[in-house]
Amino acid sequence: MNLPPFPVDDATLDMLTAAIDPRAHGDQQAEASSVGTFLEVMSQLGGSDITAVEEELGDSIVMLRDPQYHVNDVLTALIQEIRRLRGGG
Repeated sequence: MNLPPFPVDDATLDMLTAAIDPRAHGDQQAEASSVGTFLEVMSQLGGSDITAVEEELGDSIVMLRDPQYHVNDVLTALIQEIRRLRGGG
């Protein structure tokens, strides 16, 4: 199973911005980024079961069955979108 490319539509970018800096979107009590939680939700929307275990390799090492989005997936999608908008691919 593979996840689709990370979406770069306006709604997703708004949610990503809020995850990066929740205070910028009205939550003045927020202290920490929730990007990890946001990427878990986006992974689930992409079809992954983020709790499905493939293999347990020890007491604290677990290999998950399904892929999850990583910050690098977000950066890759944004770079590709910028290049597309600039007419370069």
